[in-house]
Amino acid sequence: MGKFSLLLSLSVVGAVTILAFQGNQTSVDTRERQSLRQGKVIARQIARSGYNSVLSEAHKADGPNKEVGQVVSAVDTVQGEYEGGTYKAWLKKISSSAYTAVSVSRFSVADSLVEYRMGGYANNTMKAPTVETPSQLNVTFEQSMAGYCSAVYLKRVKPGTKPKNQPDPEMVFPPGNNRNDAASSYEKTIESGTRLNFILAVDKNCSHEGDESADFPGDYDHIQRSFKQDVDKLNTMREAPYGMVEETTIGSSDGWRVSFEDQRVFSEAQLWDIKENGYPDNSYWSRSRKTYGGNGWRTTPDGLRDLDDYGDIPDFSDQVFKVALTDPNSGST
Repeated sequence: MGKFSLLLSLSVVGAVTILAFQGNQTSVDTRERQSLRQGKVIARQIARSGYNSVLSEAHKADGPNKEVGQVVSAVDTVQGEYEGGTYKAWLKKISSSAYTAVSVSRFSVADSLVEYRMGGYANNTMKAPTVETPSQLNVTFEQSMAGYCSAVYLKRVKPGTKPKNQPDPEMVFPPGNNRNDAASSYEKTIESGTRLNFILAVDKNCSHEGDESADFPGDYDHIQRSFKQDVDKLNTMREAPYGMVEETTIGSSDGWRVSFEDQRVFSEAQLWDIKENGYPDNSYWSRSRKTYGGNGWRTTPDGLRDLDDYGDIPDFSDQVFKVALTDPNSGST
C-alpha cells in the first residue's frame, strides 16, 4: 500500500498545556510518562464536566425572547471541582445570534500541572500534533463507510526547515472506502519536533480507487485538511472546520484520533456548531441563532466524542482513524 503498510482507527477536542513546576528536564522515565498520559485523560474529563455544566446553565437562562448577550451575561463564569481537579467555564458571544462554551481544567499529576482547554473552536488556537521523540506511525481506521472514495495523506512539517524545503504530502492510504479496521505503518522514522497535518483527499466517483500513484491534489474533487494554516505558521495553526483531532492514548503510546466530514454541502457555521455542541435531536438548523440545538457531546469510555452516522447534518464519521506513535526500535505501541 505504498509507503505505509496499512493498520487503522480518527477527532482534538481541546488544547493541552503542560506547565512544569520544577526546572527543565531533559528526560522523563517511563512511569512519569505513563502518569502524565493518564493525567491528560483525567484533565480532559474534568474540562468536559465544566463544558457540560456551563451549557446546562445556558439552557436554563435562555428563552425565546432572550438576546445572546443577555444569556452570556446571565451565566457568567461557572467554576467547580471534579475527579480531583478544577474547572472554570464560561460562555463566549461569537455573533449577534450565537454563543459558544469554553472550559479550562487543571489537574495536578506528579510534578506537573496539566491544563486542558475545550471549546471555543472558531477562535481556539491549538498546536498541530507534534512528534516529541523519533517515532514511526501506525494508522488504523475506525470508520470508513462513506459513499465517496477518499485518500489519506500526511503532511510532515520538519523543524528548522524553510517552507519551500518541506516534504510534499505523502499518501498513507490510496483512494477507497469501506475500510473499517484497515491499517498502515509509516516506514520512515519521523524526527522529533515534526508537526503532523493529516489531509483527506476526496474522489467522489471512486475513479482512482486503489491507485497509489494518484496525483495530489489534481486527481481529487476537493481536499479537507485537519489544520488550515500555512506550513510556516504551524505554531499558531487552527483546526480546520472539516476535521476534528483529539488527543488520546493508544495502548501505552500517545496518539490522536482524526475525524473528517467529507462532504462540502454544509456551511462553516454548521460544522463548528456540531463540533461545539454535538448532535441535535433533529436536523433543524436555526438561521436566527445559527445552531442545530445540540446539548453537548456524548463521550466514549476514552473521553472522545461518540461519533454516529447522519445524512443531513455534519457527523464527522465519514473517515475516522487513529494515529499511534511507536518506538522505531521496538515496533510496538
